[in-house]
Amino acid sequence: MLSVKITNALCNLQCAYCYEHVYRERANHRPLDLEAVLTQIEREQTAPYLHGGEALLAPLDVVETILAKSYEKIGHSSIQTNATLINEKHIELFKLYKTQVGVSFDGPGEMSRYRIPVDTKDKHVADLIWENIKWLRREGIQVGIICVLTKANALPEQREAFKHWVLELKELGITGRMNPAEIDYPSVQKIALTPEELDDFCRDMTRFILTEVGGDWLPYRDIVDSLLGLNQGTCSFAPCDYYNAGAERVILSDGSTASCMKTSKTGHIYPRFQNAGDRGFGLIRYEILPKIGQELGGCKDCKYWRNCTGGCPAEGIDGDWRNRSRYCLGLRGLFEETSRLLKMMLPNIELTTDRESEAFSDPNSVKGMNPDAFC
Repeated sequence: MLSVKITNALCNLQCAYCYEHVYRERANHRPLDLEAVLTQIEREQTAPYLHGGEALLAPLDVVETILAKSYEKIGHSSIQTNATLINEKHIELFKLYKTQVGVSFDGPGEMSRYRIPVDTKDKHVADLIWENIKWLRREGIQVGIICVLTKANALPEQREAFKHWVLELKELGITGRMNPAEIDYPSVQKIALTPEELDDFCRDMTRFILTEVGGDWLPYRDIVDSLLGLNQGTCSFAPCDYYNAGAERVILSDGSTASCMKTSKTGHIYPRFQNAGDRGFGLIRYEILPKIGQELGGCKDCKYWRNCTGGCPAEGIDGDWRNRSRYCLGLRGLFEETSRLLKMMLPNIELTTDRESEAFSDPNSVKGMNPDAFC
């Protein structure tokens, strides 16, 4: 994935839980050098996608240039946006370049109150985003949702409204991904789910998605694939070099490169180390976590190690990428509930967690389970 941040961290919403706040304050001073960006895209030899901050704050011709470059390479393009700035000109571009539009949205009304600043003059921003999502679909444009889970949309008292929204999205042909709010700022920590609240949400939503919704909602599809040995899943469940994240390669507005921006929470941008070698600088995490007791932040003796690999290093306990994910309890809930459902439907199936390590060619991956789950 080649993320092009032509507006860097500049954004018109500045969600309360955004992990780019410090970076925005300390480092967002890079001028746009479109030629340098295009040169770096060619060096990467990968199709770019537009990201931010808010990508649609860029001039229309700049947006078109990047979409066109992606379309030239792979026959389609993609962008991640908060959808507040979409206009008819953007719609024309999205249709012309077959753009897949990812919308960052936590649900209609009050469910998005931590995404929409509380002091905004327009109290109907969430309604605007929801209407623009439906507008995109009426125009035949493919839409996906990134939904951040907070105390505004994921507590038990909000669950029915949240599920109703997911079903509305299903009717529109939309799926997406649900991510727990990754908050490292003490001042807003109170909006994040507790481990127990996240566990409750993950178990309930697993049952709902797999039995009533279906489709490709993540991380639920990832968990099914992982337990069946079909795929490791998205980057959260695969080994990641914190300082040279292959799954999220970044080009900034001046053409310089960076690692995944989740590493920039302190305001420091890590350049990608092009010659880090096979082991990399951060891959030692996957050598040490299986040897460290769970009470010390490790993953020793966890039956889901090969499936989860400790979660995203940017989510490490106490903000330390070497520790396992702070969302461990919720991740365990996902795997346990999915395992229960799969074995209830197919009592004789063998999941990746039923096999000894000799059945896998890689100690950190479920790929290549031998024999596979369906033998």
